[in-house]
Amino acid sequence: MKKSILTILSITILLLAWQLFAMLVRLPDLIPSVPRLLSTLAALFTSGSFYRSVAATVLRGAAGMSISLTAAMGAAFLFNKSKWTYELFRPLLAILRSIPVISFILLALIFLNAESIPLIIAFLTMFPLLTENLTRGLRSRRKELSIMAHQFKIGRWNRLAQVIYPQLKPFLYSGLASALGFGWRAIIMGEVLAQCTPGIGGEMKQAQVFINVPELIAWTIIAILISYLFDKGISRLGKQQFPIHYNKHASELPAAEGNCDIRIQDLSYRYGPETVISHLSYTFGQGFIYGITAPSGTGKTTLLNLIGNILQPAQGEIKMNCKPGIPYVFQEPCLLNQLTIAENIALPLAGWLTKEMALEQAISVLREMELADFANRFPNELSFGQQQRVAIARALAYPSPLLLMDEPFKGMDEALSRRIIECIREQQAESRQTILFTSHNPEELRLFADKPVRLEQNKGQTIIFATQI
Repeated sequence: MKKSILTILSITILLLAWQLFAMLVRLPDLIPSVPRLLSTLAALFTSGSFYRSVAATVLRGAAGMSISLTAAMGAAFLFNKSKWTYELFRPLLAILRSIPVISFILLALIFLNAESIPLIIAFLTMFPLLTENLTRGLRSRRKELSIMAHQFKIGRWNRLAQVIYPQLKPFLYSGLASALGFGWRAIIMGEVLAQCTPGIGGEMKQAQVFINVPELIAWTIIAILISYLFDKGISRLGKQQFPIHYNKHASELPAAEGNCDIRIQDLSYRYGPETVISHLSYTFGQGFIYGITAPSGTGKTTLLNLIGNILQPAQGEIKMNCKPGIPYVFQEPCLLNQLTIAENIALPLAGWLTKEMALEQAISVLREMELADFANRFPNELSFGQQQRVAIARALAYPSPLLLMDEPFKGMDEALSRRIIECIREQQAESRQTILFTSHNPEELRLFADKPVRLEQNKGQTIIFATQI
């Protein structure tokens, strides 16, 4: 409200200053008074050609934006996939951004049809800005969120709307705002020089030819107002959020029970020249909780990622039968900031359940994690330990015969972690779910693991052996 008042006050001061200047100069044909400008605007609004000209320019702007955005999305996707392609074309984008708009227009007047000039100018000014912004957005995406979406088998539309789009949104709308600012001025400038009719630029050129200053200023005001409305529209569009797409009719959730023996045979994995896991063979039996401990950097997280199909082995294989996905509690919570806590848990269930059923299940598991009162809060309102409990709740709610947990109790005090462990063990006793978790904490291993095991390197080979905690 206060901002609106200040805006109105600023415009009022500007109009008063203009009126005072017009009164002092006393050249009404060159410096028209405010009342004359208002009467000229009113006359424009009653003219049939006014709406044709405005519509023509707006359509050119919309078409230019649509073509530029479509092309920029394709180019940004290509540049994100291939770094050398981006490096090859980056100088061209820099040149397009640096060339003065008037140079584009003058060259276009020589080689192109006059009516096509505004649209082409719009593309040449908008495309580089949108491409650069979208490329930066794609490259700045959090890889762990994509991995989370893959592990929980989040549907294609929900993955696009809830995982990819929110990360791109700041870059997209920043690019749209900048592109529209440059593009709108370039379109009208192109219309002026190409004398496009109908069009705002063509009307401005005609007013200039006949030295009709009031009409020229009136059309300028119209152009400013339309640009303002476009800017406000983009700003409002940027605040919109896509809802989660739930199943309209509930279908049966896959059973969490099932044969999930994990048979590892001669498994090796390398990070560059360094071998982290070497010739590992082991079988994790179905229905047990395995606590994996090892010194830092000896492959605990790598082993979980290989079992979860996040990484592919350099050698050997892992045989198991776990469908539809493998829920994973990562070392970081990997929550979606635009969704509430309950929605973060319901999202992986949306492919099977209705909205009411998915949220009801989310509230139920949050209650077990002692977070029911936080269901409608957002992740950034919670501490790290609370966010980690939400991540555990999301994994527990997801039906699967296998659960992977990488140091899941970080950020929790001892008493709380005891209660959470007890809750998970009670659920696992009913489902006979296979759970693999990593930890450096002997107390967590003692309380949680049915079978504590240790991962070590021995004579160039990785081995897992049972250990006493």
